[in-house]
Amino acid sequence: MVGKYALRWMGVPAYTGYTIDILVRTTQLVSIHQAFIQTGEWREVDESGTDELDLEFHAVEHRSARKLKRSDDNWFLSLCDEDSCSLAVDTKKIQVPHVVNRNSVLVESEFHPDSSDRSVRPYLITDGNIKFAGDQPITFPIFIPTIPQFLDSCLDCIGDGRSSDDGSCALPQIDMDNLARYLLLDSPDQQAKLLAKVTNREDLTQYFEKRRQNQERGMKRVMERQMKHQVDPSPGPGVPSVEVPL
Repeated sequence: MVGKYALRWMGVPAYTGYTIDILVRTTQLVSIHQAFIQTGEWREVDESGTDELDLEFHAVEHRSARKLKRSDDNWFLSLCDEDSCSLAVDTKKIQVPHVVNRNSVLVESEFHPDSSDRSVRPYLITDGNIKFAGDQPITFPIFIPTIPQFLDSCLDCIGDGRSSDDGSCALPQIDMDNLARYLLLDSPDQQAKLLAKVTNREDLTQYFEKRRQNQERGMKRVMERQMKHQVDPSPGPGVPSVEVPL
């Protein structure tokens, strides 16, 4: 899995909607798509056939070559080829216990800010209170990209300029920001863990630096507003009082 359902296994409480993004080999895309259609349980749809709220969160996530809708419910399946996602199927993957988890869980515990302190979120799979959707157990293996691979994919997409062309890579920037937020990647120690694992180390370093600069500018604006209020605590336009006889 890629996209939001994968992101929830990376510790990010992302809105998932009803579209599951599946990475497939580019060379097998057509045959896999035809196999789904032949089952009679899935039909091909265009973007106009997708729920409006679901589209908002998924339509520009990846350049999905094929989108399918299950015939007996509201689930969508988006087949994403390797080229559009800058990810390869035949590479290191992380196995997760279910497709849909009720709690966002960080499976790769090595990237947890402080796994010894369980008051620090995100949850870990070892916490034991992780709930899945549905009562039926999953009988097939499910994999997601590693967090370093996911970041490399986002950086590749953002760095090649496609986001300025057609908007197809707008969400990878948001995905990176969410990972930075929930994995506390503003910490140098947390940054070091990922910089040692990613391929695009220089690009990720620049991302962290740009994030730091943005935060400093934001803090500076807050302080300037506070100082201005202290110097000139104008209450705004006054309201005339009215004397009411007792």
